Amino acid sequence: TLSLCTTTTINRSIKRVSTMVRKRLDERVRTLIERGVLRGERSILVLVGDHGKDQVPNLHQILFKTSLQTRPNVLWCYKKELGFSTHRKKRIKKLKRDKARGLTGTSSSVDTADNFELFISSTDINWCYYKDSHRVLGSTVGMLVLQDFEALTPNLMARTIETVRGGGLVVFLMRTVKSLKQLYTMTMDVHARYRTESAGDVVPRFNERFILSLAKCSNCLVCDDELDVLPVSRKTLLGLAPGEVEKGDAGEVILRETPQEMELKELKESLIETPHVGVLVELAKTLDQAKALLVFLEACSEKTHTTSTVAMTAARGRGKSAAMGLCLAGAISLGYSTMAVTAPEPENLVAVFDFLCRGLKALKYQEHLDYSITYNSASGRDAIKCIVAINIHRSHRQVIQYIPPHETDKFSSAEIVAVDEAAAIPLPVVRALMHHPDRLTFLSSTVNGYEGTGRALSLKLIKELRESKGGRQAELNMANAAAGAIAGAKSKKGEAKVHEQRYKAAAEAAGGSGHGEVLTGPLREIELSTPIRYAPGDGVEAWLNKLLCLDSGSSAQLKLNGGAPAPSDCELYSVDRDALFSYHKLSEAFLQKLMGLYTSAHYKNTPNDLQMLSDAP
Repeated sequence: TLSLCTTTTINRSIKRVSTMVRKRLDERVRTLIERGVLRGERSILVLVGDHGKDQVPNLHQILFKTSLQTRPNVLWCYKKELGFSTHRKKRIKKLKRDKARGLTGTSSSVDTADNFELFISSTDINWCYYKDSHRVLGSTVGMLVLQDFEALTPNLMARTIETVRGGGLVVFLMRTVKSLKQLYTMTMDVHARYRTESAGDVVPRFNERFILSLAKCSNCLVCDDELDVLPVSRKTLLGLAPGEVEKGDAGEVILRETPQEMELKELKESLIETPHVGVLVELAKTLDQAKALLVFLEACSEKTHTTSTVAMTAARGRGKSAAMGLCLAGAISLGYSTMAVTAPEPENLVAVFDFLCRGLKALKYQEHLDYSITYNSASGRDAIKCIVAINIHRSHRQVIQYIPPHETDKFSSAEIVAVDEAAAIPLPVVRALMHHPDRLTFLSSTVNGYEGTGRALSLKLIKELRESKGGRQAELNMANAAAGAIAGAKSKKGEAKVHEQRYKAAAEAAGGSGHGEVLTGPLREIELSTPIRYAPGDGVEAWLNKLLCLDSGSSAQLKLNGGAPAPSDCELYSVDRDALFSYHKLSEAFLQKLMGLYTSAHYKNTPNDLQMLSDAP
């Protein structure tokens, strides 16, 4: 009996030890996450395998222990079916049912299920369909999980990855494949739109370019579903040197303040007692935002009886809409009565009105007591509830409302006109909004990003404003140009009356400059370059910009060193799309310039156009 008991005890101990054995994590995965937290940059992990979702709780725990802040919130995006229930009671009921049927397998699989159950119940997770991804714009998360790779599009990728904060993690979940080259030929959901009766087969060139680009991303690792690093991420593996991260007693990464953060802190402290300004600057997240706020409030405080313009340009994710909202809150505190805000759609102004309300709250305005909010009347699944007007009635009646850009007659009484996403509005409409003898115009435009933006339109408008800066100087320039265009006779100048003709031409040019032909008035330019959510120089941003050609419209990409040839010297060539999307160095340079021309010529382009160009028959 004693020997039988001893044998049973030993067997139980062996079984317990076997269930407690854990596979050691590859230190390079931990180093990647720690380095991202230290630098304030995002990291990407591509998990290839059917059980990749079981590693998400482990990665989330590593991320939490590395930063020692509040548990990172998670955005989990999927196509239609998660493969598990997010309802706690249903999960427990299914687990009990599987245990009774003997379907749970080994004790290690039970531990995995319990681990995943604990992760879901204790973490703030936003479950989001891909078709509803427009609802997450403007939010910030610590971890992003992208499931169902076949449903991903360039638009979805850019929209969701942009929500991840610096130090956060982006996880792609892919199915089990024998070779990564199988992903090259994966049929995507969007391919169904490209097929027609007359067209040929769809060739998934975009997938191949996506997989090849991961090897060049400095913050990306490709692993299997047991977190074994695959030899795809050559560039990242070479840069992952252990020991470069300074850690505290609990293993957390010690963060230091950057010079920009210290300068912003000093600026906030110096303005804390300044009325109308101090509390608003306190809400700024970057030094660029704070300076933009000061420039706009300076323009508001002057209240000159001339047309004045403030032009703000920024790349995607720089806090441009937030800065505009805070600026308009400052204008309300300075006493402006009528303000109009316009954008291609009212949904574009959700962030503007959100930060306008935050600014009013910081200025001690109370909703219902000091101001009331009017929402749009749109209904349906795809509709977004957004503010269209705010009426302030503290000292006197003040109103700020959304007006569609084409209804130019309704802007006549506005003292301030704020135009968000000016590049997506036709140029003549924007120019018409700016022609008013006593108006401050606030232009905001995205110079690159995933929204439909015509970079050339905004750059052309700002260039025109810059050249006509100062009003009177613009008139003088036009007068001199008109006078210089009249060539006099070589002899008998008195009889030809050349001087009189030049004087007349100059006077007509100067007099006609204020009739809609040229924009005049002082111009203040603001450029926001520091990202809000992550650090400058983020490797994931550089990778995404190159993959989706988001920065292709910049002047550096489109610069012609040798000048343009004459039309008669031009030749027509047929481009091999297999070579164009092969991710070769030369073909990438050609593709970036090709997309730069396309985005500059049209203002309704999106990153999905790149996939259509590559895959459509």
